[in-house]
Amino acid sequence: MKDYIGLCVAYSADENYGKYLGISMLSLFVSNKNIEEITVFVLDCGISQVTKDKLITIANEYSRNINFVNMDSAIGGLNLQMGVRKISIASYARLFLSSVIPEKYNKIIYLDCDTIVRASLADIWKINLDNYLVAGVQDTVDNFFLKKIGMKEDEYYINAGVLLINLSLWRRIHIEDKFMDFIDNFKGNVPHHDQGVINAICRNKKYILSPRYNATSNIYSFSAKTIRRMYFLDSFYSQEELDDAKKNPIILHFTTGLVGRPWELNCSHPMKEEYLKVAKASPWKEDELLPDSRKLSVKIFSALYRHAPLFVTETVYRIISKLAHIRE
Repeated sequence: MKDYIGLCVAYSADENYGKYLGISMLSLFVSNKNIEEITVFVLDCGISQVTKDKLITIANEYSRNINFVNMDSAIGGLNLQMGVRKISIASYARLFLSSVIPEKYNKIIYLDCDTIVRASLADIWKINLDNYLVAGVQDTVDNFFLKKIGMKEDEYYINAGVLLINLSLWRRIHIEDKFMDFIDNFKGNVPHHDQGVINAICRNKKYILSPRYNATSNIYSFSAKTIRRMYFLDSFYSQEELDDAKKNPIILHFTTGLVGRPWELNCSHPMKEEYLKVAKASPWKEDELLPDSRKLSVKIFSALYRHAPLFVTETVYRIISKLAHIRE
């Protein structure tokens, strides 16, 4: 089957994240005017008609295609432990992309709603994924979690917030059945949820992208050396690669971290103005900042990191990490 030549992008959201989806999508359109055709699929996990109308308005303004895919049936069949679910079930919707996206699309870029696209995605779209299931940026995850989902310490674990997915290969190997079996094997409680599922099933079929394609909050807080130590990683990006990603991110990903989120009070993320600039150009420009949602432990650790010697901060982190392992 011939590749779809336009850019194909997917988001997933419920009503709580519909606004952030819209702001991210606006940044996508603004930064990719050079691409003739862009089709966006919204994995709809409970978005109101009012929010949908705003998303349609954004797409129409830039002459882009937008499609809403009702995910009630797909996510309704997930066997998840309700008591341990710490994230929106909408996050799991990306596991079903190979069946809900029309077969004319052989690949797709998946973006989390808490992203801002700052440059053209033409180059990532051109990557040859023939021998890979997915492409992504290495994440800052303790190698304890790699072992828990059956991965080896020297295998790459990627952040699922920005993915280039080989839909054709996902369909060929019936990857959704593998996803569901993996979730069932963990009795609905997979470490790091759907991200853990994707990493475990895709294993050695992952193409590693430059951190410029998913500049997460942690790279603005820690050096490459500190990340390797704090997360017990055998390998990670070089400091030069992280510096380039921080200065010239193609996709900013405002993950939870020490710096907070740009739509909340007390955010100290050095790139928060990038988000606010797009937000002010969106249908949600009048919305006020939300309260700081960081846990008290994160706020304390953030203050410790700013004022205490690095070795003290790393020691505290290791203690917290070990306690988390025990609870796991």
